[in-house]
Amino acid sequence: MGQIRQRIYEIVETPRDDDRASILFDIFIVSMIFLSIAGLVLASIHTFLENHFFLILGIELLTGVVFTIEYLLRIWACTADPAYARPVTGRIRYALGLFQVVDLVALLPYYLALFFPFNVEFLRVLRLLRLIKLGKYSRSFSLMVRVVDRNKQSLLSALSVLLIILVIASSLMYYAEHVAQPDVYSSIPAAMWWGLITLATVGYGDMVPITPLGKILGGVIALIGIGVFALPAGIIASGFTEVLEEEEEEKRKAKMNRNSPTSPRIEICPHCGREIRPEDRKSR
Repeated sequence: MGQIRQRIYEIVETPRDDDRASILFDIFIVSMIFLSIAGLVLASIHTFLENHFFLILGIELLTGVVFTIEYLLRIWACTADPAYARPVTGRIRYALGLFQVVDLVALLPYYLALFFPFNVEFLRVLRLLRLIKLGKYSRSFSLMVRVVDRNKQSLLSALSVLLIILVIASSLMYYAEHVAQPDVYSSIPAAMWWGLITLATVGYGDMVPITPLGKILGGVIALIGIGVFALPAGIIASGFTEVLEEEEEEKRKAKMNRNSPTSPRIEICPHCGREIRPEDRKSR
């Protein structure tokens, strides 16, 4: 039983490029995620839902059963990992992980609809949370998470600057336009919608300054918005470059590790692709 648990854990939790079963499992789960989201999207088209009700129902039942089995397998097999070796507390700690919580919340609409008579249509949007799981299977999503995590301080600083400028811009526009358009610029919070759309250089046109002072402020704020919104984009672009360079270096080390049997073995994390150093192994 222990060997079976270990093998299932390797397949569902520690994907490897040289493990065919793990690769097939990942492809299957990703397909189920996209099928579940496709069912949610198609169900919002009322004519399609009326004409293909049983197809939508079949998608919901299939994906619900698949994700339930996957969730139970992960909870059962997680004790194969020394970090979750304790049968009860280990499984509880594992179940509180991000992806396990996402799985559980995304399954709620499925079981609430089965066992409770009230309408849970509004809860079906929770299935969109399954897209977060793509972070385990999608290299692009994983890269984005690494970039954001590494540059979170810089991104928070850029967001703080944006919020400060938004409050200042909205306040100035409120005082410039409130008298001329009391219904449109009724308050500073209402003017924040205009400020956000203007700083983002989108300009929906639902709130437009008509006074000379308001037009001047609008032009200046729009120009400021170009620079403000360029900050996060530049931070993320720079972070992507750094992470991609690190991945290339890690691949080079892994290749040298395989080609040189006399050199010390370099272990690569199957989740993030980074080198596992001795101090990291001790901390676990």
